[in-house]
Amino acid sequence: MSMKPTVFICGATGSQGGALAHQLRAMDWAVHATVRNLESGPAKLLKAAGVQLTQGDWDDAAALKSAMTGCDKLFLCLLPDFSDMNRERRQAEAIVKIAQAAGVGQVVASTSLGVFTLDDIEAKEHIVPESFMAGHLAGKKGVEESVRRGGFQYWTFLRPSFFMANFLEPKVARYPEPRDKGTWTTAMTPETLLALIDHVDIASFAAGVFQDPERFHGQAIGLASDMLSVQDTLTTLGEAAGRPLKAVFLTDDEISENQKTSNVFTNSQISMRYMSRYIDMNGVASVIRPTSFKNFLERERETVKATYS
Repeated sequence: MSMKPTVFICGATGSQGGALAHQLRAMDWAVHATVRNLESGPAKLLKAAGVQLTQGDWDDAAALKSAMTGCDKLFLCLLPDFSDMNRERRQAEAIVKIAQAAGVGQVVASTSLGVFTLDDIEAKEHIVPESFMAGHLAGKKGVEESVRRGGFQYWTFLRPSFFMANFLEPKVARYPEPRDKGTWTTAMTPETLLALIDHVDIASFAAGVFQDPERFHGQAIGLASDMLSVQDTLTTLGEAAGRPLKAVFLTDDEISENQKTSNVFTNSQISMRYMSRYIDMNGVASVIRPTSFKNFLERERETVKATYS
């Protein structure tokens, strides 16, 4: 009988990595991870699930080397540093080198659906040079390039769309308007299909990729769990929250005025007009059973209540 794999997860205390860690442990796979605080709530849950934890962060080479010893596979999911947009790339390069030395054979990296826009002439023209969006996508692309150059036997890029959890605590702090005002003012259009992803679905898809490395090798896969118009998204959220929510669509003149001040969300929302073209829902459904936004909100009903009460 062959040994079950050992996976090192970057970001095991985060939403994607945490969900993946628990899914892999349910499959009786070994999971290693680093955490900054071994006594934190998420760390204790991971330890209780049987995850082997090492204290350290993504800049701690010694901790990473120790934690990655004996690992066959790597889930790479890094966070941007808004004060240093090159840090994510540097961390990826360092982690890749350690993974190479450890003998890791397969890497699954979770980046961003927006990376597709960098090779889409129509969408790319809306990315303002030197903007936050440009820096963010460059960082995610840098992560992927580090993996490509790593010489791993198998690698796959998962490019998730807009997180369903962005409408809930704690992530809602970045998108507070629906919660605070009951509206969402946006540079998307009434016709835009908003690609939405459940973080648990990312984990499920990653687990599927880890189980079938040859099938997914060398692919960049756009991930979404559901695709809805902006207003349908808000209507579904409003029904769960118990109050009406309305989309407010910016005019072209308003968008142009906002762009003069390098409005972060305006630029990103323009790029989101194109995101649905990068999603193959049939392909996603061939690997997992995608979670509808309605079902996500039902599963997270306690957080919905806490966010919108």
